[in-house]
Amino acid sequence: MSQSGSRRAEALRLVAALVAILAATAVAARMLIAAWDTHGLVYHLVHGFSRTIGWGIRGTVVFAALIGVVLVIAFALDEDKHVQGILLLAAIALVFVPTLILLERWRIDFLTYPMAAVAGGVAGVAVVAVGGTAPPFSDGRVSFPNAARGLYVVAATGVVIGFIERYLPYESPIVVVQNTPTVDQVAGGPLTLIVDLVAVSAVVYLMGYFTRYSDVTDVVISSPDDRTVSGFLGGLYNAAKERYSATALQGGEMLNAMRAQQNPPPATGRVAFQFQPGDGAFVRRREVSYDNIRPVTEDDADAIEAVAEERSSLGSRLWLGFRRQLLLAAPSALRSVIRRSGGLHLDRLVGADVILLLAPVDEMIDQYAAEDGAEFDESWITTPHYLRPEEDGRQAGVYHRIGAACTGSSMPDVYVVATGADAALDIHGGERIDSDSFFRFLRTDVLGLDASFRTRVLPVVGTGNESEGYDEVLGRL
Repeated sequence: MSQSGSRRAEALRLVAALVAILAATAVAARMLIAAWDTHGLVYHLVHGFSRTIGWGIRGTVVFAALIGVVLVIAFALDEDKHVQGILLLAAIALVFVPTLILLERWRIDFLTYPMAAVAGGVAGVAVVAVGGTAPPFSDGRVSFPNAARGLYVVAATGVVIGFIERYLPYESPIVVVQNTPTVDQVAGGPLTLIVDLVAVSAVVYLMGYFTRYSDVTDVVISSPDDRTVSGFLGGLYNAAKERYSATALQGGEMLNAMRAQQNPPPATGRVAFQFQPGDGAFVRRREVSYDNIRPVTEDDADAIEAVAEERSSLGSRLWLGFRRQLLLAAPSALRSVIRRSGGLHLDRLVGADVILLLAPVDEMIDQYAAEDGAEFDESWITTPHYLRPEEDGRQAGVYHRIGAACTGSSMPDVYVVATGADAALDIHGGERIDSDSFFRFLRTDVLGLDASFRTRVLPVVGTGNESEGYDEVLGRL
């Protein structure tokens, strides 16, 4: 599928998720009213809070509503949640508020409770400020991760507690308001329990998907050595800078040095930059990072193959998705423990959208043995261990295995980037690294990759201003 087609599909999925959330919430609203009318623990705790603070029940509603308003605004401002932020604001303005007005449910004058409104706004700002970044306290990045988490916690926790209050009979240990439960005000049929359970599950899952979706393509790079990745990052950052006005997120000085020098310095820490290939609400931002991590190993390939096997069935993918949504509500320390599949290195790989595996072709070819005009000989190629073929019962190299494992569903896209590809071009005898014949020669004769990599080998040449092939890499991200 083309990138434009993929973006349209993503946008349609988000719209469908939001519509389903609105429908499920409408179904769950009847259950929540009935849960409130049972006068359980939540009912008395809310009334106790409203009496203690002196606002009354309506003032408490204003307080909670202002927290929600701040969460929604921060969610819409978060550049990683740009698409669903627009959709959520449109749904609130065009569906939620008009519905309340038409049903005559908009009965509270917010201006009557200024202290509650201010307190709610301050509380909301305090929640989103933790872990958030925005100018002038950042390099232009706007991010409020707690806004997404807060919206999910409010929605998911609300419907789950409402379901428990509605269907679990018990005596509240706290009684603040003495009156008689009126649960029969909301009629229920023989399938009410099942319908409510489906609605609650839909809200929990779909709200998790909607708030988790990130409007950014995360690109991870793995390289066999520091020199190769420094040259590649310099060329890629230069291309992104010139074509899309890329901005550095981390290690800006190192990126500029890599871009400017033919023999760039090695990356001594994490470097990252971002760019947006076009304009419009549905153009996804790309974030490229190198975490100065070790090269991929046999253990990584084993673990990635195991992850791919786990995600191969529909049931496992559904469970994985549901588990990811539930983890959104967990504290970050707990999430890192629960979701870790094999260490930070592996989590970084399988959690990415794109993995770039670098292969320095200029180090693989014996330039002295390759005589001008001579017929190509395989002896000119020294195949590194990560590209070795499968033979004599020995497993293929890790690049082969990772690429094969990641062809399945819910796995990152994997590309092998052939740096220093001009060395192979000299042997091939061609003039352009983007010709079909050179692609085939590079993939099969030099890198030894099978047909599954037919469109997943990207040759690049040089670094900085004297480079070639990097625009094609940007186009695949």
